[in-house]
Amino acid sequence: MTAFIPITIYLNHRPMVVASIAAAAKALQQPWPTMDKPSRLEAIRMIEECLAGHCSPQAAFAAFEAAATEQGLHKQKPPSVGLKKFDGVAEDLM
Repeated sequence: MTAFIPITIYLNHRPMVVASIAAAAKALQQPWPTMDKPSRLEAIRMIEECLAGHCSPQAAFAAFEAAATEQGLHKQKPPSVGLKKFDGVAEDLM
């Protein structure tokens, strides 16, 4: 089981599924469009802090996802038709 909801990022036009701190650390070691962008460096720092036990995994993963999104590596897909219907039903129940 994965620690987080998997996200797909595209490095060198190849998809990479990231669903754990270990996978995020591996992805951050790959070449990114802008290697010295502050959000990427912050994600690296937070992943290292998480691995050392000084930062929550949720915060570290969020920093990774934000950095990937900022550099255009993570493109969220729109919700499926089925998920939209489920959301509508859930709203009706509330």
